[in-house]
Amino acid sequence: MTVPSLSLVITSAGLQRFTAAQLGEDIDLTVSAVGLSNAAFVAAPTLTAVPQEFRRIATISGTATGADTVHLVVRDAAEIQYEVRGFGLFLADGTLFAVYAQGDPIFEKSPRSMMHIAIDLVFPTGTATSLNFGDTNFLNPAATETVAGVVELATSAEVGTGTDATRAVTPRGLTDRLTAFLLTITALIAERVPMTRQIKTAGLAFGAQTLASDVTISVPSATAAQMRAGTAGNAALTPKNFGDLATIAATGSYTLPGGRIDKWGGYRGRSNSEISLRVPFDVPFPTACFRVLLTPRIASANASDDYFCQLVGDPDAAGFTVQYQSDDANGGLDGFDWLAIGN
Repeated sequence: MTVPSLSLVITSAGLQRFTAAQLGEDIDLTVSAVGLSNAAFVAAPTLTAVPQEFRRIATISGTATGADTVHLVVRDAAEIQYEVRGFGLFLADGTLFAVYAQGDPIFEKSPRSMMHIAIDLVFPTGTATSLNFGDTNFLNPAATETVAGVVELATSAEVGTGTDATRAVTPRGLTDRLTAFLLTITALIAERVPMTRQIKTAGLAFGAQTLASDVTISVPSATAAQMRAGTAGNAALTPKNFGDLATIAATGSYTLPGGRIDKWGGYRGRSNSEISLRVPFDVPFPTACFRVLLTPRIASANASDDYFCQLVGDPDAAGFTVQYQSDDANGGLDGFDWLAIGN
């Protein structure tokens, strides 16, 4: 049987031993035995023995479950019968440390049963954590937030109430609680946000629909073709879009939004005569080339290379022609750089 928490009275002798131990004296505060009595005596601090003690049991186990509370287990396998109305805790040196008594029986034992009693003892002076117990092999204290022990499982109703701090929640109880909670939240959302409402989009975003299912709002990214055309009003520009327009190299091409295309490159080769060169584009302009800008090049600074180059006629979509010119037959030209603009 399990008895509710009992408030013990610490005897004067027990308090003296406890106080002396706190002051550094070598005193063993181990509770080594429990004395049983069938008498309804007065639990007074002046007691030094349990009145009408009929049995002393050494098979006890206990631990402090709080600052002022001890969980104590007493076991007796003897084939005898008795009632207990009072008991006392004895230290290892035989000192009666604390006593308790009441008029009604605390517990009863029959000859063919084993007495295995678990009691929570409350000490009014807050000394519980200083006590030791000789045997912890069969201790089953009540579980707390800091002590592992026996715990009762909460029902779904107790979990739903949410006020019980002594019972443990089971997976089923938690599931029931969460299911009820989600149903409540869903009902509140449905009440405040009718499913007939819609998420609408405008501008670049699309995906408008009701709230009856998941909603995905999208903003499409512009393609390279849309970038070149420069006419689409329903696509967004990203850094990658601009990368798709360019071929960056010594000879390269870049298409600007709107369709303008810039090409660049250069010709390298020494010439000491007024030659004519055809320069083809690696990739022709899709439509036309409007302008070509030329920059003559010499390998190093000198006074004799006074050649220059001229664009012959207008460029076409596939390339252009360059004519070298000079008024000094001793000079030459090492090439030129060019920039072409078209679409």
